Amino acid sequence: MALNLALVGKEYQEVVFEVEKDRVVQFAEAIGDPDPRYREGDAPLAPPTFPTVMQIMTSGQVVLDEELGLNYMLVVHGEQEYEWRKPIRVGDTLRAVPRIAEITAKGANEFLTIEAEIRDGSGEVVVVARSTLISRGTAGT
Repeated sequence: MALNLALVGKEYQEVVFEVEKDRVVQFAEAIGDPDPRYREGDAPLAPPTFPTVMQIMTSGQVVLDEELGLNYMLVVHGEQEYEWRKPIRVGDTLRAVPRIAEITAKGANEFLTIEAEIRDGSGEVVVVARSTLISRGTAGT
């Protein structure tokens, strides 16, 4: 079944995320990055791919939306992109509202792009996160 194109632009529930030192250190260890900037000081930086943690939380709402018609058994991850505005630091409280940015078809496949502007406690955009999922063989069905 093809994805529901009428949902392009739909926004989902806001996700709030506290950036804790233990999580940043664990993430840095998981990706094998020994950089001391992710471990030391009062407000260490988060690695550049750390927003993936929040992206998974936000994208989950979209993927589980029955109205979208996405069969997760047919999905592969196509692309991940971060448009940085300022660094994320331990102690930040981040907020994001995921939305369906785009649904396109190429051949038999559909490309679902989920976007979230991740904002800090002052409301300033820290990073725009985009994730593209490929729904295999569902275009035009």
